[in-house]
Amino acid sequence: MRIAIIDDLRADREQLTKDISHWAQSQYIPLVPPPALFESGETFLGQFFAGQYDVIFLDIYMKGMNGMDTARRIREIDKTCCLIFTTTTTDFAVDSYEVDSSWYLVKPYSYEALNKALIRCNTSLLEQNQSLSVPGKNGQENLYLHQIAWTEFVNRRVCVHFKDGGETLILMRQGEFRSLLLSYPYFCDCMKGILVNFEAVEKLLDNCFWLQSGVKVPISRLKYKEVREHFLDYSYMKTREE
Repeated sequence: MRIAIIDDLRADREQLTKDISHWAQSQYIPLVPPPALFESGETFLGQFFAGQYDVIFLDIYMKGMNGMDTARRIREIDKTCCLIFTTTTTDFAVDSYEVDSSWYLVKPYSYEALNKALIRCNTSLLEQNQSLSVPGKNGQENLYLHQIAWTEFVNRRVCVHFKDGGETLILMRQGEFRSLLLSYPYFCDCMKGILVNFEAVEKLLDNCFWLQSGVKVPISRLKYKEVREHFLDYSYMKTREE
């Protein structure tokens, strides 16, 4: 896990580093490299690029650019890293939703509160990086599940269509591939030989899924009621999580 800490108080940076290191050791999670420490938002942003850190801790009240403005700039560059605010007041708790923060810690916070925040971030990171090692045209390849839009079985191959418009061929039987993907709640078997990722769906129509890319994925007439209930259950679950 790659972590950055932005706080203008040296003692707070050092204590947080100590607590994070203790947590990582207890969870058997490597910190590679060790947490990077910054005393201002300006210093941090001067070297920051997308994908550089998994988790960023930000104090809000700092000299110069405050933590909330720093977070807004971070989100312009990186949409997926986890943001955890650390501050002395709850005044910005509502504003933290604007930048999709993972947690809001009020100083002095307990180790238990920090533990909950880091566990949520680690779970989110695992979700983002869920993948399967599958046989492709050039040997084993990692198939990142959240990048998949839909799949179809063609000429004894599984053709995987990605959200970005790309595709790849997987050298597996449809039944084996189907069993792997259906163990994840966001995949659905909507027609023989066709699977869809609910994350890529724009809306459900009478006979198909309309994907965010504009592609229409057909739904079996005989399976429509079952598929519809599965999609509604998934949509309700996602709404509750938000």
